[in-house]
Amino acid sequence: MTTLSPTPPGRMTAAEFLDWAALEDVGRVELVDGEVVAMAGETRGHASVKGNIARALDRALNEKDSTCEAFISGIAITPDETTAYIPDILVDCATNDDWDRMDAVEPVIVVEVLSPSTRRKDLVEKLARYFDVPSIMHYLTVDWGARRVVHHARRGSEILATIYGQGECRLDPPGIVLDVADFWKGMPAKEGQK
Repeated sequence: MTTLSPTPPGRMTAAEFLDWAALEDVGRVELVDGEVVAMAGETRGHASVKGNIARALDRALNEKDSTCEAFISGIAITPDETTAYIPDILVDCATNDDWDRMDAVEPVIVVEVLSPSTRRKDLVEKLARYFDVPSIMHYLTVDWGARRVVHHARRGSEILATIYGQGECRLDPPGIVLDVADFWKGMPAKEGQK
């Protein structure tokens, strides 16, 4: 079990967690059902793919002249009042000028890069919980080892999944297209991969 430092003050609401995190050097943590949970560290591969995806999103949003903005790590999504997830990347389309906020106002796209310690949580728990947020239209889970992206998209009352190894991934809204090959830039090919 990981000992958190500083020690959380006990069970918290998402609002209390964000206030606490703003005042303390808390490291990589999330709030799950009122409890502060440490997040695993990142490998170089994880961080590289995360940076590639954030740059691809920035480029696509700028080309569209979108008011939406991509954020890499650190900005929370609160699916309920006792949970604050910190995704690897999110795109927020709010026209909010409150730059001191630590949470997304109108998240539309969420990206989680899978790692062995978070894989199950990202593919099961977070998949369901992110779509509890009405503004979230797209959830991408990225398996950089297998070079595979699963795009979960809200279509009315359904969530549809599309699997990409390459090609274009359309995210509408906000009306952008990403080339999945950009996600793997600079990554060495594994045996059997192009």
